Amino acid sequence: MKQEILTQFPWPWLPTLALVIFFVFFIGLLINVSMRSRRPIFDAAETLPLQEAQKFGEKL
Repeated sequence: MKQEILTQFPWPWLPTLALVIFFVFFIGLLINVSMRSRRPIFDAAETLPLQEAQKFGEKL
């Protein structure tokens, strides 16, 4: 049954295109996260929970 459905599929290249788009997005995301120019943003994000706790006077 699955084979019959797949033989009627008009665009056999579409799953390959979806896979390529997924990998390009994934590699782009890895490059974006590992860039050194983004380090100050991540450093600021790391301290957000601590700043929030200090704002309300909680002891850590």
